Amino acid sequence: MPTQNKSLALEAKSAVMWGGGFTMVRDVIQFANMLVMVRLLTPADYGAFALAQSIIGLLSVFSFASFVSHALQMRDPADVDWQAHFTAAAAINVAIMMIGLAVATVLYHTEQFAQAALPLAGLSLVFLIEIPSTLRDKMLLTQHNWSRSAYLPIIGTLLGCGVGIAIAILGGGYWALVLPVLLFGVPAAIDLLLVAKWRPDWSWSWPRYQETAKFGVTLMGSAGLWRARLATEQHVLAGTYDMSTLGIYSRSVGLATLLAGRIGTIITGSLFPVLTRAERGSIQFRRYAGLVLRGVSWATIPAAAFLAICAIDVVTLLYGDKWSSVIPLIPFAVAGVALIGISSASTSMILANSDVRLCLLLDFFSAVVGVILAFWLIPMGVAAYLAGLVGHGALVMTASLFLLWTRNGISAQSIADAFAPSIVATAAGLIALLLARTAFGSTAPLVLRIAFEALAMGVVYVITLRLLFAPTLRELVNVAPGSKRLMRMLFPETAVA
Repeated sequence: MPTQNKSLALEAKSAVMWGGGFTMVRDVIQFANMLVMVRLLTPADYGAFALAQSIIGLLSVFSFASFVSHALQMRDPADVDWQAHFTAAAAINVAIMMIGLAVATVLYHTEQFAQAALPLAGLSLVFLIEIPSTLRDKMLLTQHNWSRSAYLPIIGTLLGCGVGIAIAILGGGYWALVLPVLLFGVPAAIDLLLVAKWRPDWSWSWPRYQETAKFGVTLMGSAGLWRARLATEQHVLAGTYDMSTLGIYSRSVGLATLLAGRIGTIITGSLFPVLTRAERGSIQFRRYAGLVLRGVSWATIPAAAFLAICAIDVVTLLYGDKWSSVIPLIPFAVAGVALIGISSASTSMILANSDVRLCLLLDFFSAVVGVILAFWLIPMGVAAYLAGLVGHGALVMTASLFLLWTRNGISAQSIADAFAPSIVATAAGLIALLLARTAFGSTAPLVLRIAFEALAMGVVYVITLRLLFAPTLRELVNVAPGSKRLMRMLFPETAVA
């Protein structure tokens, strides 16, 4: 293997270990925080926050985060003009913050959406914090400083969760959800300005920034379409029903995302700075893309199937009885979220392959279909809408994989290897789960029952992959963090040899 390939392979392992590993740790922290929050806050609190957050998400499309992401596309990090990024950020984000405050003022004078006004005003301040924090994050990622880029978000998460729980205990309602969002980026901002002692010189050069601006505008279009669809969804739900219904919907999708839908985002987000170092459409890029898709699918499919089958037990354990309305929504929510998660991984690889406009086309298609489904199916019920999103997810995933293949970003065999083994192994694992449920009985403590069923499914899943798809499994294990130990466990004959 050429030296460059070896270097990128090592960087990929480090990226997954630090970026992916610490993101999972952060998710565990947020998961534990959620277990506390759902017992202290009401569905109306979550509904008001969800509506405000959807508006912030839409405004964030136009923030400088869309432009600074261009730094990760640069094959040579030395070409990044950080000073120009900061100057642009100061102008753009201050203006967006003022727009957010203006929208909050308008909502405050409406009857139906007044509850979301104050959360929106508070969340608007995030655009100020985003300037130094996002700049620092992208600096560290372009430098492949995985450890520092990993633990700064952990500190922000711990800080936010601690403050959020304290506010919830004191009866602060939705402010317990708003403040953690603001505090998340504070450690990175401090690291940039006080630790690294980086200072802006307010320089600007349009010729140097022109390529970044073009990339940002295109990415802005993609993100804008996605955020507009989510904002439409939130507003139609809140307008058709009430804040409590919106809160129940957001918790069903939130749980599905946390347990099954985040895998694709974690893996591709960690590996994106490495993928962009491989030449567009090269054999190396196609191999990496195939392994990324395989890792995402092999983790997402069984996780989604487990949550769908065990929805009653998982929701009862994690959310408690007052959130029982979430239970019938989980199978639909997790199926749609899983498909979109895999689709998101595919779209990220299209972007890493420098097909920015193709991403925009795909996002436009996804947004249009999503908005049509929102207006058509939400009045029929939340379950009907979630069922429609399953079809939406399947359609978008198929389209994204097809486009990635046509642009020489992945091979057809890699796509087959990503799905067929996992589907077969998941089916075998579900049979083991149902047998374990019968053997263990329904009188055992809930947490033990869930753990036993998860263990039974997981063991059979891995055994099935090892027995029926050994070469495909071996290839994935070889590039995973801790590959030597995993190889000794799964392929002892190879280790001995």
